[in-house]
Amino acid sequence: MRQPTANATQDERRLAQLSEAYNETLAEGCIIGAAAGAGIGAAAYSRNRAQGALIGGLAGALLGCLAGNYMANLQNGYATDEDRLDKVIADLSQENQTLSAMIPIASRVVQDNQARIAELDKAVAAGRMTRIQAEAQLQDLDATRDQLQATVTKAKQRLDDQKRAVALSARNSHPQQVAIASSEIEKKERQIVTLESELDTLTKLRSVSSVG
Repeated sequence: MRQPTANATQDERRLAQLSEAYNETLAEGCIIGAAAGAGIGAAAYSRNRAQGALIGGLAGALLGCLAGNYMANLQNGYATDEDRLDKVIADLSQENQTLSAMIPIASRVVQDNQARIAELDKAVAAGRMTRIQAEAQLQDLDATRDQLQATVTKAKQRLDDQKRAVALSARNSHPQQVAIASSEIEKKERQIVTLESELDTLTKLRSVSSVG
């Protein structure tokens, strides 16, 4: 994935950092899956525990990265529905904090690029700059858009998993826990919509620009 250049604004660099941190947090499910799979594989392949751990680890990593396996990781790591729901709430809360921090920065990035693209369009139209030169100055916008797209996509996928996890754990959990989880889910939904709106604006700015 493209990264911001040395010419990126402070907001573009910060948004990229938050996006990367968020995506790494979601990738932890792969690590959890690999660890669990390695243990199971080593036990199953008692004649060659190293080979078994490798096979199990690869399988676990694959399962840990698959959409919809969030609940499977919860079931492997937590004994009761209440414990699993507490984990989901903690995950949602942490993710919501990161998404909340990203929103105002993404908004400023959009505003900055609106002005930047307008100036570049004028420069190209007046012959003061070639399209290739203008294109080079939009590398950071493209990198930011890529990062934001990855974050929105992964946030949606994880939210679907979390909704299923809450639904499956709710029956044997305290109603107050369920209410908190539902509130965090609604908050995450709103924040995803907001970030997606900023992403759409960036995409439209890029598509209608004469820079290309």
